[in-house]
Amino acid sequence: AVVSTQSTGKELIVSAAIWACAVGALMAGFLNKLLGRKISMMAGAGILTIASFVMAVAPNWQILVVGRALDGVAIGFVSMTGPLYIAEQLPSDWRGPMTVCNQLLITIGILAGSIVAGIFEPVTSGWRWMLGLSCVPSTIMFILFIFMPKSARWLYFRGDIELAKAILIELRGTEDVKAEMDAIAEDFKQTTENEELGGKGFKVLVNMMKNKAVRRALVVGVMLQLFQQFSGINSVMYYSATILVMSGASSNKAIWLSTAVSTANVTFTFIGVYGVERFGRKKLLLGSMTVMMLGLTLLGIAFIVINNSSKAMEVDGVLGCVGAAAESCYSCIHATDCGICGTAAEGWNCIPTNALMPEVKKYCGVMDIERVCKTKESWLAIVGLVLYIMGFAPGMGPLPWTVNSEIFPNWARDTALSLTTFTNWVCNSIISQTFLQLSNAATPSGAFFTYCGITFVGMCYFFAFLPETRGISLEHTEELFENRLTFVGFTAGYEPKDKNNYLNE
Repeated sequence: AVVSTQSTGKELIVSAAIWACAVGALMAGFLNKLLGRKISMMAGAGILTIASFVMAVAPNWQILVVGRALDGVAIGFVSMTGPLYIAEQLPSDWRGPMTVCNQLLITIGILAGSIVAGIFEPVTSGWRWMLGLSCVPSTIMFILFIFMPKSARWLYFRGDIELAKAILIELRGTEDVKAEMDAIAEDFKQTTENEELGGKGFKVLVNMMKNKAVRRALVVGVMLQLFQQFSGINSVMYYSATILVMSGASSNKAIWLSTAVSTANVTFTFIGVYGVERFGRKKLLLGSMTVMMLGLTLLGIAFIVINNSSKAMEVDGVLGCVGAAAESCYSCIHATDCGICGTAAEGWNCIPTNALMPEVKKYCGVMDIERVCKTKESWLAIVGLVLYIMGFAPGMGPLPWTVNSEIFPNWARDTALSLTTFTNWVCNSIISQTFLQLSNAATPSGAFFTYCGITFVGMCYFFAFLPETRGISLEHTEELFENRLTFVGFTAGYEPKDKNNYLNE
């Protein structure tokens, strides 16, 4: 038997849909402005359902790629539109917890996917079931959104003022929505009277770049999404099973252990739901990044210790991998296109996977990687993995989406969120395509230490430049960025023009 990490193949499979997500996020800005948030969500759900059927019945890899692309475009739609819809529909004191709940439900979906993967992993063509069953939640979402109201703010800017007011009354449970309607009306008035605000198509982007407050907000929003991905989260989640195999767990057990990682992701996201209003966005984010750095540091140390205590390989001068890959069980597992082959009686060799032709396969016995490669220090990697998730889940996971849905004015919100979401998926793809190459070139320890350094840089940036948005109405968050942000600490960093309208009471 052979256990190996085919890095190029794995990364291409993962990245196929991610680049489509980036394209979908860009398309979502235009779609949201034209058709609104509700229709955009329904379009995303419908395409997700179609994509799941295409992937499940794909007769060849070309059709599977088409399904993956459709799936990615739809995810781009909903990942951009979901937080936007939530933020626009809710009062300020509910906005934070509910956008975090959006992330909580995503983590539950990841956990469900891990469980389904574990169930169907031993089944012939089980991957078809894994992909096909994704039509269930997307169909449910499509049906439920039929009964959801449209965004009141989007309706007002489209000229349907009475329906916007009726929706606010229904959502707030009271007839007294005058203050909120007046704030939306004032924002609409400023947008229509100032030719440097609003516009269509490319003009919106030009006006965003001309407006100092929006431009500064856009930089912060992009940096939130960039550091979320460059802190290594999707490498940890996508390759959690690989990380666990590297640490000495058997491949079958690694699938179920990665489910435990997803469970930790769900569990600790609840802290974010509770803490986003109690502690504020900024304190929660910085605390989150601190714990993430501890987890990444422990992961880096764990793999140094594991490498030093890993079982040595036998050397096969004809077929064996050469160089560092052949030195130990640990180095062979994480080396590109190398695998362990042999028997307990005859010893173990690090063999190139492309060398396993029929005449070579008879040499390979059934291997228990846990017995061959496991060291007594393997638990350190698992603890580091869980600690990292404990830090990420309540803060750095949901807060980039929460803050981005809050900091842009109505006229720029569609385009700005489209750009920041696009940034997220592009950075996601870059990390997913480079993690295994980075771990091969710099060792897994070097990769995790690199992510730790990036996280530290991000923490310093947000400590200096991220204002607190807790309790501020959507019509006034733009004012947070009107003055040059040099150092704002834990405060908003500005004096509001109208203190009476500053908070959405």
